[in-house]
Amino acid sequence: MKILCIADIHGELESILKVGMFAKERGIRDIIILGDFTKSGKFRDVNRNLGDAEYVFITLDSFDFNILAIPGNCDSKEILKLFNEFNSNLHEKVKEICGIAFIGLGGSNPTPFNTPFEFNEQEIYNKLKEIMEKCADNKNKILITHCPPKDTKCDYTGSGHVGSGSLRKIVEEFQPGLVVCSHIHECGGETDKIGETKIANIGMLGSMRCGIIDTGTLDIGLMRME
Repeated sequence: MKILCIADIHGELESILKVGMFAKERGIRDIIILGDFTKSGKFRDVNRNLGDAEYVFITLDSFDFNILAIPGNCDSKEILKLFNEFNSNLHEKVKEICGIAFIGLGGSNPTPFNTPFEFNEQEIYNKLKEIMEKCADNKNKILITHCPPKDTKCDYTGSGHVGSGSLRKIVEEFQPGLVVCSHIHECGGETDKIGETKIANIGMLGSMRCGIIDTGTLDIGLMRME
């Protein structure tokens, strides 16, 4: 089974129809969205954030996709209610698909921009540890996070590595099969490994980047949508 992953939409709503067509042409029925729905500089407008997210869900729903979503750091806390209305909320939740536990955590570690959906590192560790322990019996796990783990090829900016140290610690301790992330636009399309765990930054939709998870191999292919 194939699952399309997109992230960092940032108001590029005209691309959503292309996403639907891209998935439909490949027989993909499931889509995971990794947050940041609204244009940079406009994300503090809660109504705009909710309106952008609702447009994304309604457009993709018209293709009859199964959708899961987590918030980005630039999304409002109110967006979780919208996710629940569309039965798509993966934030701090586990959904089993094809025998694989998909574990979601949106938002990010603290940024210099004081964005709406941030957690301190201890919160990130505690939240993920609790979820990981609840699904300990399932050996096949995929972590869906907005931010990447620290000190990888997936979290580097000109100022250094800015990912979450707590997320890295969780990966080291629990070794899920795959971590799918975004958030750091400069690293879109990059992959790395922590132990045996593959880390993949799928990139931003504005660059038409995406990832396709293969549940049979517990792997992901990164590409640009043509």
